[in-house]
Amino acid sequence: MSTLDLRAIEKAKIACARKFFAKITSDQVKYDVVDSYGKLMELVK
Repeated sequence: MSTLDLRAIEKAKIACARKFFAKITSDQVKYDVVDSYGKLMELVK
């Protein structure tokens, strides 16, 4: 889904979720946005 298709409220929810997950990310657990299998594999390494 393109970000152009999102409504303002949806964009705000995504922004809040990104801030929340940034706060709970630690050395043991990492949260990030993944939009492909390749990106996932980069983060797992």
